[in-house]
Amino acid sequence: MKQYYRVGSETFVSPYAALRQSARTGEFAELCVDNKECFLDIDPSVLPSNTELIKAKADYLNTNYRCRFHYTGGGDSHTLINQTAWPMHYMYLRGLIDIRHVDEEYMFGYDYLQEHNLPAQIRYITLEDYEIWKDLEAPYTHAGWYYGVSPSWVSGHALIQSAEYELEVTGYEKPLLYKKDDDYYWLINDGPDVLLGANRCDFFIDDYYPELAVKQVYSYRDYFAQVYPDRQGFIEWKETDQNDLLDKMGRNIDRPAQPLVKTTEFWRDNHHLNYKHRRTIEELEILGRQDIIRDWIAAGESLIADCNAAPHGIRIAEKKLDGYGTVRLPQRINRIGAIYKMHKKELELLDHADIYKL
Repeated sequence: MKQYYRVGSETFVSPYAALRQSARTGEFAELCVDNKECFLDIDPSVLPSNTELIKAKADYLNTNYRCRFHYTGGGDSHTLINQTAWPMHYMYLRGLIDIRHVDEEYMFGYDYLQEHNLPAQIRYITLEDYEIWKDLEAPYTHAGWYYGVSPSWVSGHALIQSAEYELEVTGYEKPLLYKKDDDYYWLINDGPDVLLGANRCDFFIDDYYPELAVKQVYSYRDYFAQVYPDRQGFIEWKETDQNDLLDKMGRNIDRPAQPLVKTTEFWRDNHHLNYKHRRTIEELEILGRQDIIRDWIAAGESLIADCNAAPHGIRIAEKKLDGYGTVRLPQRINRIGAIYKMHKKELELLDHADIYKL
């Protein structure tokens, strides 16, 4: 779905460009979502199975667009590579010395592409790419900018500039649901931060072939209503049996377990210094490029100075990093662009996107 940000009368593709303007003016950076009405008037009770809809959507996309599929080997993207066919597959890897160590999470997918002889473009992040941390304007000119030490987002920026394919297809995402009393709400937010500004299709939850999105949302709700009927507030998919949930949503789980089970607590504890980024830092130090790590830290401080005054703009975590002291890690606070109340046979689009009004 096309998303952008509005601050006063100005619009921005980059969330951080919007937050910098918000910090300057004091106006809230609002998330805007186009085509929100496309999910209405779809009766979930008469839709075919998730498996049928997944195949139908892939056929629709490949018939009408020249697609490139972004594959990681994770459960969501492996569903698509296992149940559907794509003319081109894309993967980036960040390891500078040993990709099997740094990119351990992606190695199943990397090997799968090779073993099945699938057409693929592999983008290796290079030392030259790391020079981007010297550019303090990068958060505002590269829409997918992200504060992990490995600037993997430069690969997405290059794809947008080349416009080689009509549609960049990703395996995102699980729905974001909120429960208040006995009512469930589906929230569209700006969580995914890859390929911002591209013609991007988040396969499971978007407005291309909206029937699949509606089916996924209701399957997700039905699972939590049955297994965790008393939960209130945000429904966290990471805090459940993830394989069981994916199975109920028609997503393929026929793959080895990930090297690390991702939980909400793990994310909060590790922020942008998870094991992939710490392994990247180790490689940079082996290569004698501590200057890159210092440039990365300085880039974070610059962003904090630019955006910290924005209303509900960024949160800052602090983590100890051996040899560099306490590092401040900025992360944007996600926005909600649309809220749907889930009824038995239809979605109702609310006239606001404020969770506190529910």
